[in-house]
Amino acid sequence: MVKTYRKIQQWDEWLTRFPGEKVLEAEQRFLPHLLNHFYGKHVVLIGSPHQENILQASVISNKVLLSPIPNLKRHRTANIESSLHELPIASGSVDLVILPHILEYLDNPHQLLSEACRIVRPEGHIVICGFNLYSTWGLKKLLHHPKNIPWTGNFMKTSLIKKWLSLADFELVKQTTMLFRPPVKHKNTFHRLKFLESIGRKCLAPFGGVYVLIAQAKVVPLTPIKLSWKQKLSEVPLAAIGIPRPTTRNRN
Repeated sequence: MVKTYRKIQQWDEWLTRFPGEKVLEAEQRFLPHLLNHFYGKHVVLIGSPHQENILQASVISNKVLLSPIPNLKRHRTANIESSLHELPIASGSVDLVILPHILEYLDNPHQLLSEACRIVRPEGHIVICGFNLYSTWGLKKLLHHPKNIPWTGNFMKTSLIKKWLSLADFELVKQTTMLFRPPVKHKNTFHRLKFLESIGRKCLAPFGGVYVLIAQAKVVPLTPIKLSWKQKLSEVPLAAIGIPRPTTRNRN
């Protein structure tokens, strides 16, 4: 747990400097186009304090940031400081849950995803962001093996996350990517490569540096299913189902 806490803390600090700040800015610009048509009463973001502004992408009024590390800055939303092993939120009580990169820094990401799915109401949504293995960001991690954040995180295959969502009775409704500029070292170079964003959206859509998955909780049908019997009950020996045979009494 201490190791996980430290990783999330380092991730939060990385978001305040280049290129982490550019990743955060890109997500804050991109997500409103996906989330502004999801309505309800409650939205929860599970992540780090500097990701709080991502909540503004949602039109839902009651916004909550849930994080294992304290939010020391002035904040505009409610905050819950909690372990990520078991979320202190009632099942089926949240309309939208956002998980931006948090799965990448946990020893047991499946546990958190299961907990996040648990708190989503039927027909509610879950949004997951992460670094795309099949991008220049994933390529840098595979080839250079940097030993600092974000590269020490577990860049997960989307196929695995989609499998976990399916097991939790969630249906994928959208998959997309963003951030087509590579993880260069200098701000000026990053700025000059801005043209790659429009080219990437048109020609390299699956290879953006960050993937976004949106899934919806399925509704359990309440209509009882009628069984089609192949044999009439009158033809079944009563003793076979534990019903005593009726006795005939002589009437005087």
